[in-house]
Amino acid sequence: MTNQLLTQNKTGALWQIRLDRPQALNALNLDMLKQLKEALETGLADPEIKTIWLDSVSPRAFCAGGDVKALALALNDEASVVDKRRVAHHYFELEYGIDLLIEHSPKPVVVFAEGITFGGGWGLFAGGNLKLCSESATFAMPEIQIGLYPDVGAAHFLQDADWRLGTFLAISGITLSAPEALALSFVDGLISSDYTQSLKKQLSAGLAPSELDIISADNRIAAIYEHWHSAMQLLPKEGTLSDWLVIVEQNNQFEPFARAVDNWDSGSAWSMALTWQYFARMRGKTRAQVLAQDLITGANSSAHPEFVLGVQAKLIDKRKAADWTYTQVESVPIDELNAVMATP
Repeated sequence: MTNQLLTQNKTGALWQIRLDRPQALNALNLDMLKQLKEALETGLADPEIKTIWLDSVSPRAFCAGGDVKALALALNDEASVVDKRRVAHHYFELEYGIDLLIEHSPKPVVVFAEGITFGGGWGLFAGGNLKLCSESATFAMPEIQIGLYPDVGAAHFLQDADWRLGTFLAISGITLSAPEALALSFVDGLISSDYTQSLKKQLSAGLAPSELDIISADNRIAAIYEHWHSAMQLLPKEGTLSDWLVIVEQNNQFEPFARAVDNWDSGSAWSMALTWQYFARMRGKTRAQVLAQDLITGANSSAHPEFVLGVQAKLIDKRKAADWTYTQVESVPIDELNAVMATP
């Protein structure tokens, strides 16, 4: 590890960890993951610490997700599929272990997000006991744009309250605003950055997160929820992925549906089909169970050519869309998807 990619400090009963790789929007490379794991374990081992606080030094981003560009470049150095899986497995094992550590932390974890909270960043955020964000926060699982699927246990935390909502977010990859995330119960409180100083002081003095005064009265929330609820009711519980795509396209007067159609124009049909199948299989599973399967599916899908196409186009060449393997979800062979979800 060449440099510090996060800061950590102890104030009274509070252990604060701040992600600090602003030039990469706190994208999680291997060094950052190792440092984050060590910082979490240090806070958990200190008997004087009652609460852990996780946020970012930069207001631009809590965390843009895994450093998939670095991962893709590392995979390109490996000649065989077996070796590619091994490299991806090593990365994901560390990342998912941290997600699980936060999810099942014996001490409460408060997470505060500003700016971009995408992919693996949302995975970190989702495990918090108290999930707070500012007005600037945005949330997304945009993996269909790079030839992957929403991992980090998303098949649990996106689907937990409403599987149709979670599946829609996963296959569309659309971005939620902070008020939307609050209205849809992915966030516990919408607060200002300034107010976090007051909360930290209270936690430092020994208060529990459940004792904090979090007021999120917002006259936008009810209307946002009703709009989303009306849209989700149109998606049939027994429908196929193709059924859902048609319904979304025919009802784009609902703003989330219009956003989804825009994303599908540049997204991978292979990723959409994989996500649909995977989320159906993982429905009702715990976060730990999903993360265990993510370790298999994540490594397999990273070694698939679609991921190389996506990263090359989106993150290296900076093109709007890759020349994807399949143009329609109906063309994706189910046997190919089953192979990606199976133990090699």
